Amino acid sequence: MPSAHLIRRGLRAALLCLGLAAPLAAQDTTASRTAAVTYLAGTSVYVGAGREAGVAEGTLLTVFRGAATIATLKVVFLSSRQASCEVVSATGEIQLGDSVRYVPTAAAAVVAAGPARRRPRAFRGPGLHGRVGARYLVASEDPGNVGFTQPSADLRLMGQDLWGTSLGLAFDLRTRRTTRDRSTGPATVDGRTRVYQAALLWNSPGAPFRMGIGRQYLGAVTSVSLFDGVLTEFNGRHVTGAVFGGVEPEPLKLGFSSDVRDVGGYVQFHSAPMGVNRWQFTTGVVGSYQGGRSNREFAFGQASLSTRAVSLSALQEVDYYRPWKTAQGESALSPTSTYLSGVLRAASWLSFRGSYDTRRRVRLYRDAVDPATAFDDSYRKGGMVGLTLGSRRVRLSGDYHRSSGVTNGVANAYTTGLAFNRLWPFHWDVGLRATWFDNALTSGHLETLRVGMNPAPSLHLDWSLGGRTDTDPLANPQDRRVTWYGLDADLGIGRSWYLGLSGQRESGMGITSTLFHSSLTWRF
Repeated sequence: MPSAHLIRRGLRAALLCLGLAAPLAAQDTTASRTAAVTYLAGTSVYVGAGREAGVAEGTLLTVFRGAATIATLKVVFLSSRQASCEVVSATGEIQLGDSVRYVPTAAAAVVAAGPARRRPRAFRGPGLHGRVGARYLVASEDPGNVGFTQPSADLRLMGQDLWGTSLGLAFDLRTRRTTRDRSTGPATVDGRTRVYQAALLWNSPGAPFRMGIGRQYLGAVTSVSLFDGVLTEFNGRHVTGAVFGGVEPEPLKLGFSSDVRDVGGYVQFHSAPMGVNRWQFTTGVVGSYQGGRSNREFAFGQASLSTRAVSLSALQEVDYYRPWKTAQGESALSPTSTYLSGVLRAASWLSFRGSYDTRRRVRLYRDAVDPATAFDDSYRKGGMVGLTLGSRRVRLSGDYHRSSGVTNGVANAYTTGLAFNRLWPFHWDVGLRATWFDNALTSGHLETLRVGMNPAPSLHLDWSLGGRTDTDPLANPQDRRVTWYGLDADLGIGRSWYLGLSGQRESGMGITSTLFHSSLTWRF
């Protein structure tokens, strides 16, 4: 039977080709730019702007729709033309086509004259829009001749102001069939169909009054992502309030379940719509109950600030423990999750950044999974400081990360990066990274190289390779080395069709694993 590691890599790699977008034209790097949300996967948001458009890892983005601010995002993974982001704070549901505002880094290149690109068809506005996708994933591992194949399909519908009314809908259905090959014994087959959204909406986000009924994402509360119930919002020019109540789906198959019940509310204060300097503060309370007893009760606060010089984001959750819990030694009030992130743009060529993260659980989705991203995820908790020196074509960065989330206790990581952007011809992007790390038991280093190019207006190619070495003086052998390489291709066909191909091969410690993923998507 294939290893759990291979299965996890395969399932995550299935997200690889789900979002494509055309790059933005270059603008003054001291002014803000806009992009659009191109894909949603759980709590991960994909934005149609990448390294070419001045986006950098750690950049804070503001999501807005019309005059309403919806969410703050942080870039966690980057390619030349798109970015994968985590939601830092939100006051409403993020939708495909939502606008995103950010301040580009100095490394954003001036786009040279070239053939005009056809913009993808808009996936927003009144009426019914959607996406239909078919995908195929193949994974194998040697020795052992084990692996799996996984055909899958998905359907997503988003609508607002349907049939001339205030009605809208959100529907997200995904199905897959996994056939696992065993070295001994017959193959096993597992089919799953999950509904991630099925909600009927009254009024569009940002309207003075809005209601959603059904299965929906609760973006404003980080610890309650998906629920079956009712959400009611009241929106003003500077204040937004909401109350919600419902039950959480069964976690494995996402079937309906009434075991865990959630209720809560929040209020948000925010800057005037479409202002140059944008800020917001959200606070609320949530109660979760299971089997007639308190599962979790907590209050939270979220704040964000975005100007041309500074981007800040903060989150704090404080749990309340009832007497039967305090009798076991817990304090009545306990700070349980803290997240701080900030960027200071001191000059057009210099920026400083920092973060602090104590969140216990964060659902991470990657559009590419390799030992480098696995390393970054394991070092998420803790503090980080860094800086970036950049010009239009070259960017040099460095950071120090002290983590408390790894298996072997407190760890240190030192990373330096060098990037070259939009090199002639074909707008080449080249990124190099080197990381040195150590903890109480082991030490090691990690190196990566990524190269991207646009050989045609609708075609983008990415090559990646890397290696990671872990040294443990007590192990035999002391050094463990893992290497990998991969190739991704994204092709836009007309204004509505997208083809994605991806392959990756990883070798180390006597095991070689291979992944291949293909997808075809039609948007309407």
